[in-house]
Amino acid sequence: MPRLRRRHFLQMAGSSLVAIGLSQIDFLRRGDRLHQALAQPSTGKLALLIGINHYPDSITNLYGCANDVRLQYELLVHRYGFNPQDILIVTDARSAPSLDLAAREIIPSATRQTIIDAFQDHLIDQAKPEDVVIFHYSGHGSFVEDPHPIDYSTSPDFLNLSSYEAFEGLDGTLVPTDALASDGDKIVNDIMGSTLFLLSKALKTDNVTMVLDSCHSGGGVRGNLTYRAVDRQLGGGHAPSAAELAFQETLMAQLDLTREQVQAQRQAGIATGVAMGSARAYQLAAEKPYEGFQAGIFTYLLTRYLWQTGTAQPLETMFVDLARITQATGEGRAQDPIYFIQPGKALDQRPPYLLSPSTQAADAVVRQVRADQSIELWLGGMTPNSLSAKDSVYTVLDGQGQAIARLQQDGGIYEGLKATGHCINEAGNRIAPPAAVQSGSLLQEEIRGFGTDFKLRVGLHDSLGTDLEAAGQALAGYDFVVPVSVNGETATDVLLGRFDESVQAEARVLGIAERSDILDLESRGIGLLGNDLHPLTDTFGSSQYESIGGAISRLFPRLRLLLAKQALESIVNNTHTNLNLDLEIGTVERGGVGVVSSGANRRTTALEIPSLIAGEQLSLTVTNRNDESLYVAVIATEADGDLYVYHPSNWNAAELEAELGAGESLQIPKSTDPFNLPLSGPSGYFNVLVLASREQLRDSLRSLQRIASRSRDAFIVFDETREASRSTEDSLFNVFGNLFNDFSRAGAAPAALDGSMDNNSVVAFAATIEVVE
Repeated sequence: MPRLRRRHFLQMAGSSLVAIGLSQIDFLRRGDRLHQALAQPSTGKLALLIGINHYPDSITNLYGCANDVRLQYELLVHRYGFNPQDILIVTDARSAPSLDLAAREIIPSATRQTIIDAFQDHLIDQAKPEDVVIFHYSGHGSFVEDPHPIDYSTSPDFLNLSSYEAFEGLDGTLVPTDALASDGDKIVNDIMGSTLFLLSKALKTDNVTMVLDSCHSGGGVRGNLTYRAVDRQLGGGHAPSAAELAFQETLMAQLDLTREQVQAQRQAGIATGVAMGSARAYQLAAEKPYEGFQAGIFTYLLTRYLWQTGTAQPLETMFVDLARITQATGEGRAQDPIYFIQPGKALDQRPPYLLSPSTQAADAVVRQVRADQSIELWLGGMTPNSLSAKDSVYTVLDGQGQAIARLQQDGGIYEGLKATGHCINEAGNRIAPPAAVQSGSLLQEEIRGFGTDFKLRVGLHDSLGTDLEAAGQALAGYDFVVPVSVNGETATDVLLGRFDESVQAEARVLGIAERSDILDLESRGIGLLGNDLHPLTDTFGSSQYESIGGAISRLFPRLRLLLAKQALESIVNNTHTNLNLDLEIGTVERGGVGVVSSGANRRTTALEIPSLIAGEQLSLTVTNRNDESLYVAVIATEADGDLYVYHPSNWNAAELEAELGAGESLQIPKSTDPFNLPLSGPSGYFNVLVLASREQLRDSLRSLQRIASRSRDAFIVFDETREASRSTEDSLFNVFGNLFNDFSRAGAAPAALDGSMDNNSVVAFAATIEVVE
C-alpha cells in the first residue's frame, strides 16, 4: 500500500476503511444544531417500507434489510414528523418479530402479490395531490429480459452513464420471497422496474421518493460484505412471469395508456418524483455488520446524513455528498449512489424526500420512557465509530432546542441502534425523568464515554485455507486481538488472508488490479485486507511460503497500530462540541480548496472531501475561532494504521507550540519546519485529525517529546518498523492512553467512567482528503 512518508510525503492510502468519512459530512452540512426547520404545508405523509432478509434455500439470505426498515421508520417518525399509522411495513415472516414498531401494520409476508397489494392499498388508494409518499425497498435485486425494452443509448437518464450497454434488453427487478415461479427456473416471479413505473404513475401526487437499496448482479458474501443481488448470468434468458405481464396490462388500462405511450414515457425518464438507488445497474450494493447490527451501507449512510443535516440541503447536494463519502469510506468503492428525477421538474433542487425536516438535527431520540423510569434510546445520528462508546451523557432538548434534562446511557448499544439510559442530576445521580422527557424527545451528546478495553476484531478469511485454525490460535495469544469468523454477520475491523485467486479476482472487480502496488504483491502472500477484500498492500509478506505463525509475528506491530488508530477514531466528536475551529485544506500551488469545521462555526459551502492532485504540496491551516486559547495537535492517518504527528513539531518547546491563541491560525508546514508534504499516487484517500482541548495535553506531549528525543525523523512517525523497535512505554497505544487521560481530565464526568470526554472541553475532528492522479 502507498504510504504517508516522512520525506516523500504524501502517498495515498488506496482505501480508507474508517468511518471518519461518514462523520465528515456532519461539520460541513449540519449547520446550527438548534436550527428550526421551515414551516411545512399541511400535507399528508405516507410510507411503505419493505425489507426482506430471508429467502428460499436457493437464494442467499441477507441480514440487514429489516434493520434498514427500522432505520427509515425511526427517521421518518422522529425527524420528518410521519404518523406511525401512516407507515406500512412488509417483511419476511422470520424478520417480522424483530420489528417492534408502532406502524399501521407489519405484514410478515413479502411475496410479489403482497408487495403489489400494499403499494396499491396503502399508497395509490390513499395518497392525495400534494401528499408526500416514500417507498423504500431493501432486499435482493436482479434482472429479467424485457419484452418491451427501453434504449439505454438514447434515454436522457443514461446518456452520461457508462457500462449500461450490457443491460440492453433487460429490466431491473425487485426479488420477492416467492421469486422462483413453479413453471421453470427461467421464469421468475420478480417485480419489474417497468411495473414500478406504472405503479408510481398511478399515484395522485408528484411528491414521491423511491429508495432502492439493492443491486442487479454479483450477489453473495465477499470479504465481510454481503451483496444484495440474485446472481443471474447476463443473457441467461430469465423471463418475467405471465402474472407480472398481465398485471402491467391491467395497470395500463387503468391509466388509459397504450404500450407505445408507456414506452415513450419510460424512455424519457422515471414516472414521477425522485428515485434513489444504492448503486448503478452494473455495480454492487453491499450490506455490512456494524457494532451489534447489520444494515445496507447506503441506507445507513443516507439515514444518518438526514439525522445530522441541520438545514434542508438540495437533493443534488446530498447525492454529491453521499457519492463521495461512500467512495471515501472504502467499503462502498464498488457502488455509486445514484438518483433520477421526473423529467421537466427541478426536483433535484428540493430537499431529500421532497420535504424539509420537522425537527432539528439530533444524535439520538427517546423511543419510550418505561414504567421503571429507564429510557429507551435510538442512536440514529451517531457515527459508526462512536457506537462502541459506553455510559455517554446526553442533553435532552425540547421542541425549541432548550435543554430540559440530562440523560446517561447505561453501557453500550443492543438490538441495532437501541440503548437504555436514565435521567441524572448534575452530581450524576439517577433521578426520575421530568414529565417533558417523552417519546420523540431529541438528544445531543454531551460527554462521550469510552472504555479502556479496546479490541481489534481480526476476521479470518477463507483464503487462509488450512491455516485458518492455526491463525485463530496465534491471534488469540494477543490480549488486544479478537479473532473472528468471516461470515457477513459479525463485525470485523480488518481481515487476515492470502493474496490468492479469490482476492485477486475481487481486486479486478474493485478496479485496482492494475495498480502498481497490487501488481507487486506476491501471489498467495499473507497480509491484511479491508472488509471488501481490498489489500492493505504494505502489510503483505514477500514470500508465499511464509508460515502463518511467522506472518502474525511480523504483523504484530501493525495490529497494534490499527488498534490505536481505531481507539483514536472512536473519540471523533466534531458535531457535538461548542469549540469552534476551522481546518483549511489546500495546496501550495492552488491555495485553499475546502474548509471543515467543528462546533457552531461549521460552514455549509465547503467541499465535503477536498480533492487534491498528485504532485502538489499539501498545505493545512488550523484556526482557533474561540475567545480563549486551545491546545492543539494535528495527526495524519492511513488505512493500514500508520500515523504521523504534524503538530507540534518543535519538541524543544512542545507545550508552548501546542497552544493556539484566540483568533490565531497555525500553518502546516511552517516555514521553519524541516519537512514539506508532497502528494503522490496512486489515487485514494487519507485522513487528517485535529485534536484540541481547553486544558494542556500534558501526558500526551511528554510521551511524544520522549519519542522525538530518540528519533531522527523530521516529525514523529508511527509505522510498523518503528513500532517493532520501540519500547512499550514509547508505543503508539501507550501514547493514546495518555491522550485519553488528558481528555478525561479536561472535563468533569457526572459519573464514574473508565474514560470520558467532555464535548465542551475537548474536540476531535477529522477531514478525509482525496488525491487524484
